[in-house]
Amino acid sequence: MFRCVRCCFLALVLGITAGAVMAGEVLLEVPDLKWVLVTQAGGSAVQVLDLSRGVTPLATLRTAGRGRVVAVHLQREGRRVWVLGERGLDVLDAYSGRLVERWSVPEGVRPERLQPGAGGRPQVMSGQQPYEALMGAAFLVPAGTRVSLR
Repeated sequence: MFRCVRCCFLALVLGITAGAVMAGEVLLEVPDLKWVLVTQAGGSAVQVLDLSRGVTPLATLRTAGRGRVVAVHLQREGRRVWVLGERGLDVLDAYSGRLVERWSVPEGVRPERLQPGAGGRPQVMSGQQPYEALMGAAFLVPAGTRVSLR
């Protein structure tokens, strides 16, 4: 009986999240962790939900000053969530929502999506140009560019 109720509940939640995607929300499903990352259309916060024991909110990730959320990526190592906004890229802890790293978008660059990069760190795509989030830099830099951080 309990298993049947749980399956129905999980189907309802997945149905709701599927409906959310149709409504224009960004969604990332992580089946091996049983996580779903959702944001309202035009919103600037990402809700991390754990579906392994019903629907358990893990954290609300807020990206103040970054504009609407464009894309999200989960870096499994360290459970970091990369949140790309219109004006920057933030890395947040998936459990606490604590800001770990932050980069601004260079002037004139319009971020469109995240794509897998080296070492689990995604690249920001603007048109065909990939940008990297280098440690110690304040802005995203074109991929492959030699940068001196002095």
